[in-house]
Amino acid sequence: MTRKRIAVAAIAVLLLIVVAFFAFDNRLMLRKYTVKDSKLPSGFDGYRILFVTDLHCEYFGEGQEEIAAFAEKFAPDAVFFGGDMMDQDLRDFEAVEQLLMALSDYEIYAVWGNHDRWLGRADFTRLQELYAEYGVNVLWDDTVILEKNGDKIALSGADDPPSWNNGSEEYLRENGIAVTPVEGMYNVLLFHRANLFDVISDYGFDLVISGHMHGGQVRIPYICGLVSPTRQWFPKYTSGVYQKDGSKLIVGRGLGNSVDFPRIFNPPQLVGIVLEK
Repeated sequence: MTRKRIAVAAIAVLLLIVVAFFAFDNRLMLRKYTVKDSKLPSGFDGYRILFVTDLHCEYFGEGQEEIAAFAEKFAPDAVFFGGDMMDQDLRDFEAVEQLLMALSDYEIYAVWGNHDRWLGRADFTRLQELYAEYGVNVLWDDTVILEKNGDKIALSGADDPPSWNNGSEEYLRENGIAVTPVEGMYNVLLFHRANLFDVISDYGFDLVISGHMHGGQVRIPYICGLVSPTRQWFPKYTSGVYQKDGSKLIVGRGLGNSVDFPRIFNPPQLVGIVLEK
């Protein structure tokens, strides 16, 4: 082999190593989004939300210290859980309890995801008791009023639909969700499945915050996600900000993994949301 061929081969190997490094980079990241809306009351201008979703029993440092460090730096007014903190197959309650301990200084609001609901009666009850022990506000088809600087906004949480794959959209269209926007207020909806936004957007919430899609599992950098947890190719809502019918959707890529195939070009992600008037 000539020196030229050796050099070309060495460069090719080096490029493959660099690509692989970024493709399988699993370092935790925080993605920030600013939501500007004239409907937001002045008292909530600058309100900060840390969105944590799809943990799937993963660990990020001892005692989930990496998540705690990002939270401390972002300094949220509240933490929202988007569901699937548990994993139907792993059922590692220690991972979830460590997360709750790591974020115990913050007010936490949560909804259930499909993996949480698939645990079965005994383990699902155990998860509810764990949330209650740490003071998590579970929005189980419920609405609460958040207050800051003398102003108020409405935060609703809708339960995960008892159906899977394409049946979930059909179920939602036939049965709907059990919460609606509060008239005359800025309304935020916490709902696990971003892939159902086409239905959810009809309800008129100002901001919807979701997970479930794992960023498309494999991401084509700067373009889109490849496949959804519902086995759909090139899914519509995988990561970032979307708008439809006056509703804005923010989708977090999540932290863990529910399938055997690794996340590629898709590092675990926390989401920081800043509301601005």
